Amino acid sequence: MSAVDVYLADLRAAIPGPSHTRRTLLREAGDHLEDATDAYTAAGYTADEAEALALRDFGSVDDIAPGFRDTVAIGAARRTALLLVLVMLPQAFLWDGGIELGASAHSAAPDSGLFHTLDIVIGYAGTAGALGAIIALAVTAIGQRWLQIGRRTAQLTAAWSLAIAVTIPIIGFTMLVLTGGITLLLALSALAFMVTPFTLVALSAQRTLAAC
Repeated sequence: MSAVDVYLADLRAAIPGPSHTRRTLLREAGDHLEDATDAYTAAGYTADEAEALALRDFGSVDDIAPGFRDTVAIGAARRTALLLVLVMLPQAFLWDGGIELGASAHSAAPDSGLFHTLDIVIGYAGTAGALGAIIALAVTAIGQRWLQIGRRTAQLTAAWSLAIAVTIPIIGFTMLVLTGGITLLLALSALAFMVTPFTLVALSAQRTLAAC
């Protein structure tokens, strides 16, 4: 195994997170090191000397890995934010129109302070979740041009997405159960259109946290 191969293996081990983004970064690093090695070889250095010089110019794993980790984490956070936006946007339609989860719940709404409190909370949570996801998507997609963002931003995006992904399904199902009139069709609809999409968001958020 060459010195470059050892370096890339060490760099790979120092970068957690989604494999696709990591592979892309490692491939670019490998291409850069190969080009630099070829240039030094053409200048008259031996293969070992050329690799050593290329690695010196590129920087040590300790120097390079933090920047790569930031890139992987921000990429993962951007995908999580985008997924949350795509999941949040149809929710109002699903509850107030379409399959009318909300109408079904409100038609049998109990005269309960808990139910009405949850109704208010889920409305605010839905609005906050959508706005937060849009802001996070904007920051992680184009905000890098003007803002110094890194793993901290990715962590906040993932934590926010995870909180929304857990909160809304729990509140929604609790409201349906409180009506006492939940049907199999309604439960399956809620599972398909609410629980499953938010579960995907939660899994994406966990992968983002792992990349941080």
